[in-house]
Amino acid sequence: MMNQSLEKGKQILRVLKANGYEAYFVGGYVRDFLLGLKSSDIDIATSALPNVVLSLFPKAIATGEKYGTISVYMDEVFFEVTTFRTEGEYLDSRHPEFVAFTNRLEDDLMRRDFTINAMAMDEDLIIIDRFESQTDLKNGLIRAIGNPDTRFSEDALRILRAFRFIAKLGFHIDDNTFESICTHKELLKHIAIERIMQELKLIVEGPYAILAIKAMAKANLGEVLESINLGLRLLSGKLDFSLSVNEFYALSFYLANCEIPDKWRFSNKDKALIERLIELVIVTSRDDFNEMIVYVNGLDLCLSANKINLLIFDGNDQSSLIQHLYDRMPIHKTCDLAFKGQDILQMGLLQDARMIGRLIDDITYQVITLQLPNDYDAIHHYVQQRLDNINDSGEKNGK
Repeated sequence: MMNQSLEKGKQILRVLKANGYEAYFVGGYVRDFLLGLKSSDIDIATSALPNVVLSLFPKAIATGEKYGTISVYMDEVFFEVTTFRTEGEYLDSRHPEFVAFTNRLEDDLMRRDFTINAMAMDEDLIIIDRFESQTDLKNGLIRAIGNPDTRFSEDALRILRAFRFIAKLGFHIDDNTFESICTHKELLKHIAIERIMQELKLIVEGPYAILAIKAMAKANLGEVLESINLGLRLLSGKLDFSLSVNEFYALSFYLANCEIPDKWRFSNKDKALIERLIELVIVTSRDDFNEMIVYVNGLDLCLSANKINLLIFDGNDQSSLIQHLYDRMPIHKTCDLAFKGQDILQMGLLQDARMIGRLIDDITYQVITLQLPNDYDAIHHYVQQRLDNINDSGEKNGK
């Protein structure tokens, strides 16, 4: 797919050049290409104005014409083609007051965030490098273009993007750029929490998340992102860890001894998962997992809670116990029972839905704790005994 996308992208460059315009591959694709990383997400920059791009390609859509971006489909492969542009003053630490089109590639590259993202490449794979980007790439360095204070004042989200590139590439931040991050981190308060959460996911789940989180803690980013401060602090002292972003949030909120703050915009599904993880950590941090806990919460959630416990309480590894309990269970959900609620109804001795539900819960407990086999006849016999006892008790009480 990577080679196919590159070849289709080259076709776009050739069409633009054949019509008298400059055109290049730009941004992250060029960086990843030089690093030998697979990527089919190819951005193209051109001197052609958006209306020209629309006219040159039959399958083109004006998805961001105001900002110079046209979506071009070349034999079903998607590309974003953007006119060279400069940007006006940033008034909200995120968005420019205006964008202006230019016919100079250098102007377009100058507005980007870091040197490693500010290279261009032509259809012959020749690199255009105006900022010693390839040297920084070779040295594993994340360095802001020009004055870092200006770059972060323009767009504070670039602060988190710096850590995202650590998490993705294992690079380190240039000293001047890092100092500027520390100076301007308060600007993150102006960034929408949804954008912050998108970057945090890429940071926490990146292959070099450990390096990124250590750098974030060193920059005291938790002073701005207070709800996750203790999580950052704890993880920055660990030699090794691997967390999903929801596990990271559960760890952080648990350490902060707080409910999920309203400002963090989770989906209902993610919020419920984080809350269950926190509850599991509370229940199992000092006590053992048991059959009911594993059955009710499932294998994956229990292993996640155990992972969090291990980070907080060294040596409390219950992963083998959790796996053993799960593996020996005859059933993993109610529908796996050999005897159903409908079977109880058919016995004709019990009609109350609540009582049937409680009886099914009792059967489930007996089966997962291996006190009763998951066998139709065995469970039928057990239910018959229970119902006989209920009836005997009712008759005695009636007397």
